[in-house]
Amino acid sequence: MELAVSDSTSSAERRARPRVSVAIELKLHAPDHHYMLMSRTIDLSTNGAFVRTNRPLPPGATVTLAFNRGVNRNPLMLEAEVVRSGTADGGRQRGIAVRFRDMSDLDESLLSELIDRTRS
Repeated sequence: MELAVSDSTSSAERRARPRVSVAIELKLHAPDHHYMLMSRTIDLSTNGAFVRTNRPLPPGATVTLAFNRGVNRNPLMLEAEVVRSGTADGGRQRGIAVRFRDMSDLDESLLSELIDRTRS
């Protein structure tokens, strides 16, 4: 069952989990669009992220994000779906908003740890 969201509801109010402003290095791969780049998050939660990129991707596009977890650690690989392309940070940053899909409890725990470590 899908919930209807009115246009007057802000994107922050629609989020299941709050995003925090953190710049975490990642590699984005969109194989169906022949696109790969190194980038950073603008904001991030355990549900989704806004990723800096100059190339818009269509809503529904599948991407893989490989988050850099530091030296001697494997990257955290997460599959996500593009929700929108546009701007963030008051229109100063161009990029794509993604929602993570099929996350395991371990994936969520590792991502939460990465967010916490980056914020401190």
